[in-house]
Amino acid sequence: MINSVILNVVIDLLFIYLLYSLLITTIQEIIATRFGFRAKILQRSVFRMLEDEQKFGTRFKSVYYLFKKSGNGGKPDSATYEFYDHPLIKFLGEGKHNSKPAYITKATFSKVLIDMLRGKDVKPGDDTKVFIQKAFDEQKTNWGNVKISEQTLSYLKSIWADSNGDIEKFRRLIENWFDETMDRASDWYKQHIQILLFFIGLAVAVVFNVDTIKIVDKLEKDPKLREQIVQQADVFMKAHPDLDKEIFKQKAGIDSLQAKLSQKGISKAVTDSLRSLKTDDSLELVKSENLKAKADSLVEHATLLVKSDIHDVHHSLGLEWESYPCNSCLFVCILKSLLGWIITALALSLGAPFWFDLLNKLMKLRGAVATPTKDDKEKKQG
Repeated sequence: MINSVILNVVIDLLFIYLLYSLLITTIQEIIATRFGFRAKILQRSVFRMLEDEQKFGTRFKSVYYLFKKSGNGGKPDSATYEFYDHPLIKFLGEGKHNSKPAYITKATFSKVLIDMLRGKDVKPGDDTKVFIQKAFDEQKTNWGNVKISEQTLSYLKSIWADSNGDIEKFRRLIENWFDETMDRASDWYKQHIQILLFFIGLAVAVVFNVDTIKIVDKLEKDPKLREQIVQQADVFMKAHPDLDKEIFKQKAGIDSLQAKLSQKGISKAVTDSLRSLKTDDSLELVKSENLKAKADSLVEHATLLVKSDIHDVHHSLGLEWESYPCNSCLFVCILKSLLGWIITALALSLGAPFWFDLLNKLMKLRGAVATPTKDDKEKKQG
């Protein structure tokens, strides 16, 4: 027999974690958008492909880099710098604060890399193989005469030999290389975000006084409170049956300018104003407009969440700082709550999809456990 008290306490706790996980996920997306995290992780991946140097020694140093204004490009005479200076890449950035693109296709990567190898002077009908082989022999790109790093050169020569000098096969091998690197880049991004989510979660736990230990204690002692939070969780889950898909869409974001334009669109005033501007200024205005729209949407989502579901649960649990019981020095009380806040932060860092999936399963389990009716009780007594 399932202990309904324990089950309800767990459901309540998971619901609380879900709400605050949604909040910190939104905050994380706002920060990631503002500082161009995806663009910097992508740039770091390109750096690892084109340079031999290991740029960051520790994970925390690597996370700190994400907040720096400058990108992860190499020196002006490096292959990474030349790659990002290519016209096909140069104008893909989202705006002044995110001057590097957050997303490039494998076809774009292979096109730019082959351009770097064959150079600017290639003409229709020229044998591209000759130019590429010349780059390998001289260990320099033909685009800007930049030295190709030793390990990158070895790998490119290897797949060039595998392709037997066939440009299309060489292009496909480059794209396979890019795909494999992007798989690792996705893991790098998740690892960095995990660290960031913990610290955002800790800040949210302190600001909203979400102390897991005290919350569990309140839920265990107050049956009415337990049932009230369970009912709120039930209403929320019914109102958001596809929340996992909503979270995925939010986290995925809009990586390319074309996708942003099709999904968000541009106001008619902005569209009209573009006609009177130069091309570069027009692109910059479009990018800034879409970045602002995305940031405003995220802020609006966070504000709505705080003012609605989080406010209701927060008030029900009496977590307001005004009602914070402290019979001694405030510093001592804060130290006592620190463990509860850290537990909350660790839980929230697991992410909203994790808590949604778990809560969904437990809500179904709770629904499957039939509540004994009056007739059932009489039959049992009889």
